[in-house]
Amino acid sequence: MGQSTAGTWLAAFLFIAVPFVAANICTKLFMPDPDLRDWRNLIKALVLVAGYWAYVRYWERRPARELSTSGAGTELIAGLLLGGLLFSCVVAILTVLGAYSLESVGTLDELCAVLVSMVPRIAAGALIEELLFRLVLLRLLERSFGIAWALAISSLVFGLAHLGNAGATPLIGILLGLELGLLFGAAYLLTRRIWMCTALHFAWNFVQGAVFSIAVSGQSGESWLHGTLTGPAWLSGGVFGAEGSVVAVVLCLAMTAVLLMLAYRRGRFNTTATS
Repeated sequence: MGQSTAGTWLAAFLFIAVPFVAANICTKLFMPDPDLRDWRNLIKALVLVAGYWAYVRYWERRPARELSTSGAGTELIAGLLLGGLLFSCVVAILTVLGAYSLESVGTLDELCAVLVSMVPRIAAGALIEELLFRLVLLRLLERSFGIAWALAISSLVFGLAHLGNAGATPLIGILLGLELGLLFGAAYLLTRRIWMCTALHFAWNFVQGAVFSIAVSGQSGESWLHGTLTGPAWLSGGVFGAEGSVVAVVLCLAMTAVLLMLAYRRGRFNTTATS
């Protein structure tokens, strides 16, 4: 199809946004028990995937290649390795600079408990955000304004969407967009599919929160290793966590540049890649 029109945005709203909001409201009304949180997230993720598939199938009238499972394993592994390694590098640098200190290591039983508790939560969150910000927002903006503006706008919106989190400020929202919005967007452009960017998002959050016990965008949960961040906010990230650190911003921007270069060389900047 050609550039986005008001009808395309309206169709995306009706097919994707309305069912997702309805699922969000209904699960909170009928499944209020905090112990059912993972089930609520699963339902919302499934509704979002179904809505996106229906939008592509019946409005864009094409196969949803970006959701195809063919070759997904390789992209998932690449995303997991990249996300885990990238955040581990952030922690390593913060440790050398004296901003992160490891206090204790959990037991094997604690590790299993963390996996059971945190994997479903983080996976659902990563999938939902990547569907919304990359497959919907970035892709439709790209049709209207081109890749550069689409990547910039969708990344900024992604960062500002976290302003309600603990420790967030407008500056941190902008930095988060520069840091992770651009990174995840570049991962999507490299493959034009959901798998790598979602796995990268998941691994970044999981290693950060469930492994190193660092707040993920101001939110904390169960973790295996127990450590603390200290020092000035520009270095440690403060209450928001290491994502607010200049170290994370620099490393993520460097990796974003690499991914965008690879995407360009592979001809992924072609706006008809998923049309």
